[in-house]
Amino acid sequence: MTQPTSKQIFLSYSRTDLAAADVLRAALEQAGFEVFKDDASIRGGERWLTRLQQAVAGCAAFVVLVGRDGVRRWVGAEVEVALLRHLSPHDDGERLPIFPLLLGDTAPEALPPFLALFQATGWSAVEPLPQQVIDDLRAGVSRFHPSAPFEGCPFLGLNAFGRKDARLFFGRRAETLEALACLGDQQEGDPENLSLAAGGQYRRWLQIEGNSGNGKSSLVQAGMLPMIEQGALWARTGFELWTLIGPMMPGRDPLAMLAEKLAQALGGEMAELRERLAAPGDHALSDWLRTRKQDGVAFLLVVDQFEELFTVAEAAARQRFDALLAHALQDPDCPLFVISTVRADFLDRFEALPRLQAIYNSHCRRYFLPTISGSGLRDCIEQPARFAGLNVDEVLVPLLDQARDEAGALPLVENALFVLWNKQAGNRLSGQYLHDAGGLAGMLSSQADALLARIERELGAKARKGALELLLGLTRINDEGRHTRQRISRDAAVMVAGAGDDKVGERIVQLLSGERRADAPGGSGVLRLVTVTADQELDLIHETLIRTRGKDAQTGKPLPYWPALHDYIEANRDRDLQRQQLALQARRWRDSGGFGRWQNRAGWGELVRFRRLPLARGSLEARFLRWSGRVAAIEGGLLLVLLGCVGVLLEGLWWIARNEDQTKFPLSYAVHHALWRLGRGPVPEFVDIAPGSFTMGCKPGRDDVEGASCTETDRAHRVTLTRPYALGRYEVSFVEYDYYVWDMKRKGKGEDIDYPPDAGGREDRPVINVSWDDAKAYAAWLSHRLGLRGDEVVRLPTEAEWEFAARANTDTAYWWGRDFDRGKAVCGGGDRTLPIGSGTSRANPWGLQDMLGNVFEWTEDWYASYQEADVTDPVGPPAGGSRVLRGGSWSSGPGGCRAAFRGSVPPGSRGLNLGFRVCRGSPIEPLATAPLDAGPLQR
Repeated sequence: MTQPTSKQIFLSYSRTDLAAADVLRAALEQAGFEVFKDDASIRGGERWLTRLQQAVAGCAAFVVLVGRDGVRRWVGAEVEVALLRHLSPHDDGERLPIFPLLLGDTAPEALPPFLALFQATGWSAVEPLPQQVIDDLRAGVSRFHPSAPFEGCPFLGLNAFGRKDARLFFGRRAETLEALACLGDQQEGDPENLSLAAGGQYRRWLQIEGNSGNGKSSLVQAGMLPMIEQGALWARTGFELWTLIGPMMPGRDPLAMLAEKLAQALGGEMAELRERLAAPGDHALSDWLRTRKQDGVAFLLVVDQFEELFTVAEAAARQRFDALLAHALQDPDCPLFVISTVRADFLDRFEALPRLQAIYNSHCRRYFLPTISGSGLRDCIEQPARFAGLNVDEVLVPLLDQARDEAGALPLVENALFVLWNKQAGNRLSGQYLHDAGGLAGMLSSQADALLARIERELGAKARKGALELLLGLTRINDEGRHTRQRISRDAAVMVAGAGDDKVGERIVQLLSGERRADAPGGSGVLRLVTVTADQELDLIHETLIRTRGKDAQTGKPLPYWPALHDYIEANRDRDLQRQQLALQARRWRDSGGFGRWQNRAGWGELVRFRRLPLARGSLEARFLRWSGRVAAIEGGLLLVLLGCVGVLLEGLWWIARNEDQTKFPLSYAVHHALWRLGRGPVPEFVDIAPGSFTMGCKPGRDDVEGASCTETDRAHRVTLTRPYALGRYEVSFVEYDYYVWDMKRKGKGEDIDYPPDAGGREDRPVINVSWDDAKAYAAWLSHRLGLRGDEVVRLPTEAEWEFAARANTDTAYWWGRDFDRGKAVCGGGDRTLPIGSGTSRANPWGLQDMLGNVFEWTEDWYASYQEADVTDPVGPPAGGSRVLRGGSWSSGPGGCRAAFRGSVPPGSRGLNLGFRVCRGSPIEPLATAPLDAGPLQR
């Protein structure tokens, strides 16, 4: 390759414009310039990018001749390298000047977005080269004046940038080019011969990661997609033409969202596509895309807010989406590429996508989008202002200073500029107004408060609360403070905001959305807190509204960007959980029939708890509560008749008093006693568990954490369970066990059965002070009550069944990972048990709560040391001196709450930390094999 000199001009052109390029080269040489035009040495073959970078690095200026082909293929690759050389240096004097020349009647619209920032000059090969171009080349300075001035507001406020806003997208040009380089071949293979089946370093999945509010969506929409549509990926993928699918957000049903975007991009009926994607098999997506494949055209699926697969999506739909996408990305005959954006603080949830996780390192290229730099923010302020002819001298330095330590700097700066533009004096943005409004954070808060005040003035105080309630409804609450956005339908939003008054609710939605649609042009002067999509769904305009910017150094309290909404969320944070619980119960009710609907109805307590939730008329949740309310009314009437007003209640109080010497029951047991007499006693809820295999016991490197070590008594071995079973979702509670004791005594069979003493509460706390024999007796009673016999009974779980369920298809010391988390287990602190069902964070991936911690749980097995041999359906030795305890308790340290931890005590033992949960499955046939060691293990 001919090596360019530092004084040369790099001439980029399409081979269809070769004649014009020769004329241009001669004109430049006549003007005294040296020209590098050795395209044959840098186009094609392996390591082309390195040669191209060396060629551009050796030149002092870059001239691109844009003809009827536009900026495509090799010209696009050369422009990309030139842009990176222009953007990379921090010293403006070292930037590579770029000069676009429009050949003939080529319009400026032919330029890709980033190249369009440079002033383009029209030229014809039959005309002399304009003197201005020659002068600029000698000066070595690019011109950045846009070809046409910008009308209206050049700042988007809290709106995310879209493809239509590419002209205004600044501050992330280098990051855009870097991200584009992550797709396709990573080894500089010849673009003319690239193949999807190349393997190795050919990447079809790009994941954009970054913190909340740093502009991931904008980078993709306004930065990458316009470049891709101009053919920017050809050099690395071999594809110049692309069919865009999306962008989509997973939502509650990612399969439905995918089907919708496929139908929009490629045709077809959405309902039919949704059904096809849900059909058995992992190849439905790739098979369907292959039927739509065209030569030289690839599919690009854009999945925005990928974290919704972890926070919002239903489990079944998430699993199907995971399998379909993973299969399609590995299919060499399916030209599907994927760009996903995900918040960095949700990367620990990828275990919920096992199929994609399996190809994560081999098929996905990850790009972390850092917080925007100071120079990037300066670009975001100065360049749009230059487009619109605005003077930002008064606000530039204050904005940069205030944004320096802000995690959410980019949306805050954009919002401030939007507000300042609406308050401009002439063409000047006012520094005094910025100061008076409280700077970046104060401006957002004051603008949002002003909008709430406007709603209150127009519609009253209840409307202000309705607006906050709607904003709360658009927030998915996270126990750790990592709140995210969630979309709801416009009908539901009107219902929530108006609390049943549709006229008020509709007006609140209009005011919060700025009385405009989400795709309307900017610059109306109205702050919007929500957007309304084309599908008539509402969404928070930006997560900055629900985020904090750290904690106060003195008080340790959070510093929210918008205190009014933050305080409302904190005061009502249980509302989102209640909505989720109601939605889940309503779906269970809908999917059941006959007697199952009655079993899945909302109880009286739930009807009371859910009554504050505003619901859209005709919604599934509203129908569920209405039906449950009718059933509750009927039950209530019958109950009142059967109780005989207060007679039965008094009888219950008398029963409590009669047993006071032995057991101190709370007064609420008078109601339980009445319900028991009506046959409404509580029974445990079961979770079905499919057969499977796992490594049981203490596996070095997996289970030897928190000071624990693996010994010969708990050596790791492979276990296979061939029969399905069901395990109690919760540990057996006091009220469930007390019902059993009451029932046995009522039948005259409870002479040797007592109500176990508690230690700080009964009701829904796990029963304690029960022996192995007590637990077995309860299981036998429950079998009879449920009408089970023969091939299915209620019993205690075997040790293998217990550990298989406790691990829930994970392979770590705890079901959530290797490190102990006090928020996920009642262990290592406190002085008593906690009620069952009181914390969803304590449920493992299979929905089983408190498998680790709260109380030790009896199992069927006699204690013995494990053997290393693989076993199938083990049930322990036929005899021994102690029964196995599993799970740890409130009194255990973190090491005692591992899934591998084993304890043992004689079967007659009772204690403040001994409880159990029941199993529904096949009867146990004890093995005849003698144990290696049946001695007790100290806890």
